Amino acid sequence: MTDREAAFVELLRDNDTRLRKVCSVYARGREEQEDLYQDILVQIWRALPSFSGAAQVGTWVYRVALNTALSRKRADAARRTEQHETLDESHAAWRDESMGADEALNARQQLLRLHAAIDRLGDLDKALVTLFLDEKSYRDMSLILGISETNVGVKLNRIKKQLASWLEEDPR
Repeated sequence: MTDREAAFVELLRDNDTRLRKVCSVYARGREEQEDLYQDILVQIWRALPSFSGAAQVGTWVYRVALNTALSRKRADAARRTEQHETLDESHAAWRDESMGADEALNARQQLLRLHAAIDRLGDLDKALVTLFLDEKSYRDMSLILGISETNVGVKLNRIKKQLASWLEEDPR
C-alpha cells in the first residue's frame, strides 16, 4: 500500500461518520446517499495530494464533502423531480426496540417532518445544521464555511427559529 493509499484509508476511517451525516442531509434514501458518499470519496482522493495541512484534517474533509454535496445538488436540480422522502433504515428511530409501536411511529413521523423542514433550508443553512448536529464548535463551523463565528451564531439562531416555525405549521 502506498503512503497516499494509507493516508486515504486512515482519513476515511477517522471521518466516516461525519461524511455519512453530510450524505444524510443532502441526499434522501440509502441509494442516493451511497452515490453521494462515493462522489465525496472520489473528490477526497483527487484532492488529497493538494492537502497542505493548513487546516485540520476534519475541517478539510468537511469542506470537500460539503462542496461535493452542493455541486451535486446543483447539477441534479435541473433534472430532478420531487421525490418521496425516506429515512435511512439504520436510523435509531427505525430500530429502537424500547419504544412501543405507537411511539416508534410517532418518532418516525417527527423525523420525517424534521428532514422535510431541513430540506426547505438553503444550502449554507443546511451545512450549518449538519455541522451543528455533529457538535462542531462555532470556530470550526466558521473555518469550514468561510464565515465569521458571529455570523455562525446569528445564522444558527435564525435557523432554529425557522425550523421551529415550520414544524409548528403542520403538527400532523
